[in-house]
Amino acid sequence: MDLADFAKRDSKFTEAKLLFKLITYVQPYAYQGWLELAKMQEESGMNDSAQAILQAGLRFNPLNDNLFVKAIKVEERARRVDQVRSLLGGLREEKFERAWRMILEGALFEGRAGNKLAARKAFRYLVKNCQSYGPIYLEASKYEEREGEVDNLT
Repeated sequence: MDLADFAKRDSKFTEAKLLFKLITYVQPYAYQGWLELAKMQEESGMNDSAQAILQAGLRFNPLNDNLFVKAIKVEERARRVDQVRSLLGGLREEKFERAWRMILEGALFEGRAGNKLAARKAFRYLVKNCQSYGPIYLEASKYEEREGEVDNLT
């Protein structure tokens, strides 16, 4: 991983890409290799490649917050709303304790997509099931503030 990172810093992108691919092959359950390779591809303007890499990484690490959030953001930038919702829909069978961070990102995505009803529904679900975690309240209140409807926080 360090060699790949050093190659990337030295603008040796071919070598860095090769090393990151090697990392994902040798250690497919280590999410960092997938994430760094996808970031490098995205920075090079190869968003489709980044998306494919993230999808492959999620097959080995389905509940990794970092990969999941990055996948959502790449898909959102490509305006693939259905793909984002498909990713989020896959969380239905997961235990809340393992998926709440990804559900939070889904709520934020729905808010950015203009789907107020789905965003509020997700925030209410999160607040109901994870009452002791402050960042959920913070994100929900920031969303309502952006929408100009602070009274909807209940």
